[in-house]
Amino acid sequence: MKKIIPIVAMLVMALKCYAVKVETTANLYVYYPEYSRIDLVCGQMPKAAQKDVEFCCEAAFTGELLEEFKHSNIGDNHICNGVMMKGYRCKANTGGFVWGKGKWKFMRKDDFPAEANGWNMGFCQMLIVMDGSTRPIGAKMKNNKNIYRALCEKDGRLCIVESKKAMTYEAFVKYLSGYKVTHALYLDMGRGWNYAWYRDKNGKVVVLHPESKMAPSYKYRTNWITFYK
Repeated sequence: MKKIIPIVAMLVMALKCYAVKVETTANLYVYYPEYSRIDLVCGQMPKAAQKDVEFCCEAAFTGELLEEFKHSNIGDNHICNGVMMKGYRCKANTGGFVWGKGKWKFMRKDDFPAEANGWNMGFCQMLIVMDGSTRPIGAKMKNNKNIYRALCEKDGRLCIVESKKAMTYEAFVKYLSGYKVTHALYLDMGRGWNYAWYRDKNGKVVVLHPESKMAPSYKYRTNWITFYK
């Protein structure tokens, strides 16, 4: 019995150590999930009652406001739970991200895999930073003001970076570069798509941009990058 108690205590401590660590800069919130796996959940957003979820937010673009979910309404092909699914061709996407067996990869869209090939999840989006260099910013996007969010790699760790307030896309890219991320991939935002949540060190759910009756388009969301304990 004396040997069992310490083992149980260690397991409890191990479960509690999973949390999302939050860093801030003058202009950015940075969320570092501690996780054992990542998936692209499609069709229905993970609920706070799912105790194994650490962080979830919108990932790929949604094409149309459809009453029923279809994988073909997600921007470009994507991998969910180890299965490649066919999405619509999205010209705005220039990059992609995949994760599987404890490793990840950011890439140009042309290099996104044609088959799952052991990757557990993956999706395409606009590439913001690649190998430490910012990608060209289109004239139409440059001055658009919004609260922006991106999936990033910083010092060999994955994080989600969000602007503290509405700013131009050009400014957001500048602040990401100043934070010295190695890679950055856009995450879908805007009214109705900005809702996200994570779990703090006490296991409490913290909501980002709560759902609102003023944004009925919440029901049309299609996919979420999800970090699990």
